[in-house]
Amino acid sequence: MSEITEKALDLIETFEVRRAREIDESILKSMTAPIVDGKEQNQIISLFNSKEYLQDDENGNLASFVVMSPMNIPLVFFSFRCGELFKEPQVERMIIGHEAFIALQKLMENKFNSDEERLQALAAVKRAADEGLTIDDLQPLYQKKESWNEDEKLEATKEITKVLVSYPAVELKLFGTNESAKEYWKSLGFPEDMKMGETLFWLKAVEILEKITQYVGCQYVYLFAADKEAEGQLVQYYRVRLGFKSDSSLAANKPRFDWQCQFLFQSTDELLGRRKQFVSFVSNYKEDR
Repeated sequence: MSEITEKALDLIETFEVRRAREIDESILKSMTAPIVDGKEQNQIISLFNSKEYLQDDENGNLASFVVMSPMNIPLVFFSFRCGELFKEPQVERMIIGHEAFIALQKLMENKFNSDEERLQALAAVKRAADEGLTIDDLQPLYQKKESWNEDEKLEATKEITKVLVSYPAVELKLFGTNESAKEYWKSLGFPEDMKMGETLFWLKAVEILEKITQYVGCQYVYLFAADKEAEGQLVQYYRVRLGFKSDSSLAANKPRFDWQCQFLFQSTDELLGRRKQFVSFVSNYKEDR
C-alpha cells in the first residue's frame, strides 16, 4: 500500500460527524444530490435541506447528520429516528394453532366421546403441520388467540392496531452522498473499491447506531429506498453493498412520503457484524504495505 493511501485512511479519523442543525445553511445548500440511474435525486437533498426537516432536527423529532471533512466539505448526509417493526397477526394461522393446541391436549389425554371427535382432533393437528407449525409454536399461538378474543371485547382496542409481535427499531432516513464531493474523495488517494458513501456509512453512520444500541433497545434498522421498483438500482445498492434485505417476515408503517419506496431492513447484530468486517478490511490496507 502506498504512503498516500495510508495517509488517506488515517484522514478518515479526522472526519467529523456534525448535526445538520449546527452547520451553516450555505454549506448545506452547496451539496448536490446523489445520482441514481443517471438521474440526480433532487427530492432527497431538497427535503434534507428544507426548513421543515431542519426544524424537525431542532425539535428532536429526528436527528440529522452530515459527515464533514477537515476542509469543511460535506461528504454524506443521513438521519435517524425511532421506529418499530412488527409481525402481522395472521389471524387464520393463529386460529389453526389455537385449534391444534386444544386438539393435541385431547389426544394426549385420549378423552373423546366418539371416533369422529378423535378424527377431527387429528385433522386439526395435521392442518397445523401443513401450515409449518411445530409443537413449540402451538402454545404461544393459543395464548395469542385467547388474548385476542379478550381484546375484542374492549372498546379501547379500536384506538390501536394489533400486531402479533413488535420489535424496537431505528429508521435510517435520506442517506445520501454529496455528489460534488466525489472529486475531493478521489483526490485523497483511497483504493478504488473504497467508495465514499459505503465507506462513510460503515465507519461513521453505523458508529452512531452502535452507540445508540448501548442506551436503547434496538433489534433492527430499516429504511425506505427511493425506488419505485423492488429491483431498482438503489435497492440493489442497499442489499448488496450495505446488507439490507426485504421479505414478508417483518412489516413497518409506511408514511405518505415513502409510499412508492421499497422497505428494507436488517438486524442490528448483522449490521454491527458487517461493520466489524469493514473495519477489518480497512485495517488490512494499513498493515499490508
